[in-house]
Amino acid sequence: MDPQWIGTLSTLAGVLAAGGLGLVRDLHAAKRQLARDESQRRHEIDEARFESRRDAYVGFAAACQTAINETDEYDFDHQGELPGDHGHEGPLKRVIGALDLVLIIGPKEAADAALEASKHLHAWAFTSGSSRQQAVDSVDEFQALARRLLKLDPT
Repeated sequence: MDPQWIGTLSTLAGVLAAGGLGLVRDLHAAKRQLARDESQRRHEIDEARFESRRDAYVGFAAACQTAINETDEYDFDHQGELPGDHGHEGPLKRVIGALDLVLIIGPKEAADAALEASKHLHAWAFTSGSSRQQAVDSVDEFQALARRLLKLDPT
């Protein structure tokens, strides 16, 4: 082989090797970036799910507490009469509206606890089928479950 070509061939081999290494490095960098993007996307979805659940659970618990307070006030003002006797349904309508969101967002455990709380609130306010204490206890159980599901309670 002509000695002039040795320099050209070694330069060409160096360029090809450097280009190949650069290509491999770029492929690995792109793969790492895709993994970071996927991880970020999963984190954003989890965060949005958490916020949706938190909003639904807090909305339901607040509607329940409002219903308890307003039913207590009604009972104090109208001794011996049930709110349903006079069409006083406002607070429980808000509970039903908030319940719908909990049923959609779930999970089943939260939906079941919310249904139970709603059932006791309705029975207490409209049919005397539950006591005030049963209604309050069922709302407290829902709140404890919501804190556990949202990992706000360390237990």
